[in-house]
Amino acid sequence: MYGLYFSGFVSRSALAAIVLAFVLSVTAKPSAAGMLVAEGKRSHYIADQDEGIVYVVYGDGEWVRFADGFGRISGLAVCPDNSLYVLSSSQRRVIKVAADGRIMAVKKLSALPEAIYVDRDGEVKFVQRSGVVTGNK
Repeated sequence: MYGLYFSGFVSRSALAAIVLAFVLSVTAKPSAAGMLVAEGKRSHYIADQDEGIVYVVYGDGEWVRFADGFGRISGLAVCPDNSLYVLSSSQRRVIKVAADGRIMAVKKLSALPEAIYVDRDGEVKFVQRSGVVTGNK
């Protein structure tokens, strides 16, 4: 690596990024793996992907179990009304959790998208592996 750096093949910032990635991978805690985070208006939602549990984390650091029973979670998205959409890859469903904790199955999926998000109008969108964005219809 030393010879590559000085020959101009690897830039200084790329070398720093590689070293930082290595240090983080060595020092990362195993409990932090498999978590998804979505930012709400007054709190954050954190999903333990493998356990299928969603927690609410408030500004003071308090964690509260918000909802569970989703199987493997592969996506989270917060709506403008502070409800939460959960993409369950094991159940192949999109599930809506209202701000008061009520759970509603929204859609059964034939193919799993790569990501889920909610646009500013409150419509659920999916990003496919090819990069194509599709709606919730």
